[in-house]
Amino acid sequence: MWLNLLFLGMAAHLAVLLLLYAVGAPAVRAARGLGGRPPVPPPPVPQPSVAMIVPLTGDTPAVRRGLASLLAQEGVARESWFVIRDADDPAARAVEEAIRGRSEAHLLVAGPAAACCQKNHSLLAGIRAAGDVDILVFCDSGHVAAPDFLARLLAPVFRGETVLSTTHRRVVPGDGRLATLAHYFAALAVMMLQNAPLLAQPWGGATAIRRKTFVGEGLEAVWARGVVDDFTLGPHLARRGIRALPVPEACPTTPLSSQTWGAWADWWTRQLFYLKFCMPLAWLAATLVPLTAGAVLAGACWTLCAGLFGGFGSEALASAAYLGLLAALGPLFGSLSESRRPPWRWALAFVLMQALSVACYARTWTTNTLTWRGIRYKARLDGSVAAVLRDPDDS
Repeated sequence: MWLNLLFLGMAAHLAVLLLLYAVGAPAVRAARGLGGRPPVPPPPVPQPSVAMIVPLTGDTPAVRRGLASLLAQEGVARESWFVIRDADDPAARAVEEAIRGRSEAHLLVAGPAAACCQKNHSLLAGIRAAGDVDILVFCDSGHVAAPDFLARLLAPVFRGETVLSTTHRRVVPGDGRLATLAHYFAALAVMMLQNAPLLAQPWGGATAIRRKTFVGEGLEAVWARGVVDDFTLGPHLARRGIRALPVPEACPTTPLSSQTWGAWADWWTRQLFYLKFCMPLAWLAATLVPLTAGAVLAGACWTLCAGLFGGFGSEALASAAYLGLLAALGPLFGSLSESRRPPWRWALAFVLMQALSVACYARTWTTNTLTWRGIRYKARLDGSVAAVLRDPDDS
């Protein structure tokens, strides 16, 4: 009986991954511009006013690249607000140098958050500073945006197709380290899911929303107590009949190198935490996915090893075929990246990512404390912050 369940689980695991590829690959190709990029439609005349709000911290090459790319956006008039927590944040110098001579770009100090995550606090400070604009755009700071990123993200909002558009980021591996490639696969899965029908969520890149919608739907109050920023918008607005429209052509890129397994696990666990705090019922139901995948992987390895040492029967053959096909999906998903790596590295990283994701998901069951940028947030299952915990010397 258990062998029948194991074989069924093997088939289901492979089928789900193939379905994810079929649904998500077109969006990834569109993000890369494969097959040509459609022209960007010009904004309406007169153009609705736009405020781009970017919370950031630290002064790194990635932050400076991201700043430069956001300031180089073409075709859209806007005010830009770069928001930091404290005036002595190293990011202040990076922003001041980047915006020197630009009257439409501003540095804003938000102060420390007390009742929500720091990113939300900074975003809300930027919204207040921007005033009564027509459209708000929220961007992460550590990604590289193409010059037409903003115009493409805003195009469906300008045309009235939606009041909420979003795009994920696309990781570009800069080396062949297994943890770097595992990070690529995890981020790729999120991007693919974001572009699946009925699953689009503002998550992990940039979001544009009409200010009238943001205010009218009470999103300021949601953010003022929330543990995460853009991901909270999706479930809140979906309950009101408003869904995000994904725009993969606007997808920024994230160059990534020298990733470690510990840093990847912390990042991936944090993404899964967002699901727990913003969509707890979905998180609870989705628990079956990593548990089943983990059980199937463990069962396949056990059956294969038993076959190697006790007679290679049909059960061991089925397990070997399953593990081989699972590994073969690594180069398939890896082919969606412009980064070229040996097929065996894609394969091994893909299998390891599948297995270690089980442990990352299990971590979300052990605590309600999320750590981000050196600050710990105790969160409730409605996505609100119960306490903000800082080290004594971080006051």
